[in-house]
Amino acid sequence: MGTKRKGFIVERAGKLYVRVSYTDQLGKRRELMRRAQDKKHARELQKELTNQLASAATDQRPEVDTTKITFAKVAAAYEAVKLIPAQYVGDKKVAGLRSLKAPKIYIKRLVEHFGAAKIRQITYSQVDEYRLKRLSTGLTIASVNRELALLRSIFNFAKQEWIITRTPFEMGSPLISLSDELKRTRVLSHGEEARLLLALSDEYTAHLRPMVIASLDTGCRKNELITLKWSDVDIDEGVITLRAFNTKTARSRQVPISARLKDELLRLKPASDPETLVFDSHNFQKAFAAALWSAEIDDFVWHDFRHTYASRLSHHGVPMSELAALLGHTQIQTTLRYANPTTETLQKATEILNDLNARTEAKADGEDTDYIN
Repeated sequence: MGTKRKGFIVERAGKLYVRVSYTDQLGKRRELMRRAQDKKHARELQKELTNQLASAATDQRPEVDTTKITFAKVAAAYEAVKLIPAQYVGDKKVAGLRSLKAPKIYIKRLVEHFGAAKIRQITYSQVDEYRLKRLSTGLTIASVNRELALLRSIFNFAKQEWIITRTPFEMGSPLISLSDELKRTRVLSHGEEARLLLALSDEYTAHLRPMVIASLDTGCRKNELITLKWSDVDIDEGVITLRAFNTKTARSRQVPISARLKDELLRLKPASDPETLVFDSHNFQKAFAAALWSAEIDDFVWHDFRHTYASRLSHHGVPMSELAALLGHTQIQTTLRYANPTTETLQKATEILNDLNARTEAKADGEDTDYIN
């Protein structure tokens, strides 16, 4: 009940009252007041109230000793609160995660390594040692960064709960460096695209052809296409609306329907039930792998379609701000990583340089040029 004070007997309008003031655990001043029948009753009531406050203070659970809390205990609390299925209000995600598989694996590994350690005693060098240990197993920097990002979230959770005052991630140079991650720059050439679409013609892979064309011509993520419903497609207006709870950034956006994508959508025959999924993605991994093998395309993953889309539009002059909106990026820097040089881009740069060099040589022999270093 906090710090108690001695009670007082006061008289108001000819009536006796016992007043006991105290400070609660939140530092707020509180007061108990009871009416007494006479002075004897007032003294008895005063003693009774003060004893009740003393007893309540004694019965309170003592404050937790944060120096003894282990990493495993904090990780369990974090998992119970944070690693839960996504919860929505309308289309807006307000809590939880869409995918729990990877975080559950990461937290298991972290507990195996740090679990018995007192969380207040884990140091920057110990986290860095874990980082190097994971890298030594052959994991990519990107994969290790995902584990470290979850570890940082757990420490931040402990900080929010007043278990620690500073996290190891605040005690030195950044332990997570996104700039060191190897970014994929693979884009599909037009020749490879033609071979892939031709390969998507047999009974085993044909059902993926519309989805491949949709990916090439919209830049949508795989999950955005797999979860797309006919209610989100307006063929007449030529627009696809991606719902917020199906996008990675939890923001809705619209993408245009190209002529060939329109043909594919019409061929699929829109279902009478608007909540029916647009694309058939059964046996996805094996069918896509078979199509790539048949088309003789190496080192290509589905997400590279998104790079291909962005690179082609960028090559043909679509401003980065507009490209970011089409891709659903919240930061231009992210979009820049998708606008990779294509073979056509490199050829165009070569042609421009050759032209500039030829013009410069033509103006040689003492003539002024338009170019300066």
